[in-house]
Amino acid sequence: QGFHPMRSTRVLTRLLLIRHGQVIPPAVDCLYGGMDVPLSELGKQQAIAAAAEANALRISHVYSSPLSRAVFGAEKVVEAQSSRPGLSIERDLREVDRGAWGGRPRTEIELEAPGGLARLKADPEFRPPGGESMRELRNRVIATYERIVRATPPGETVAVVSHMHVTRAIVAHVLGEPERDGEIEIPLASSSLVEIDAATGVATMAYIGREPVLESARDSVGNAWGG
Repeated sequence: QGFHPMRSTRVLTRLLLIRHGQVIPPAVDCLYGGMDVPLSELGKQQAIAAAAEANALRISHVYSSPLSRAVFGAEKVVEAQSSRPGLSIERDLREVDRGAWGGRPRTEIELEAPGGLARLKADPEFRPPGGESMRELRNRVIATYERIVRATPPGETVAVVSHMHVTRAIVAHVLGEPERDGEIEIPLASSSLVEIDAATGVATMAYIGREPVLESARDSVGNAWGG
């Protein structure tokens, strides 16, 4: 006897945020940002591993930055899903534009503009010559994120394959701390899951920066590469 309330079940809409894998070694020490730098062979394996782990979620659509290092990963997510979800390229999911500093070594930039890299990191309004500020990046990324959320039916899961600063901006927005995005660790090929209560619209992070396990490391003892 007694009152037995109905069990409430929340309907969660999910966005799986995936960062691209490692890029070719010559660009690693450069400030490349929005340049279209290709993945290394390891980076491709990382992207495949991330897509395989994303297969645990039933993804209804995939969104990608237009840069090839993200598109490769997005295509692997589509291929890993038995439903073969659609893929949309979103220009505003591209990485931050470093302007005239793009593709140049950090040491060279520091010699030309002493203190510039420190300002780039500390000041969200600072813009490299011909580039964009972190504030501008955040504005375009969050506008795209909100549009994707509105377009996603309640209870469905979509994947967003992009870049470190793009993912940081979304995670910081969900956490309610947009100015602290630079403190959020988003490893290469990692996944971060946003969960949105369909009834209230409240978004939370289920996890942040979860790294995939490469096939080559699954049978070995110790940490995966980069661990």
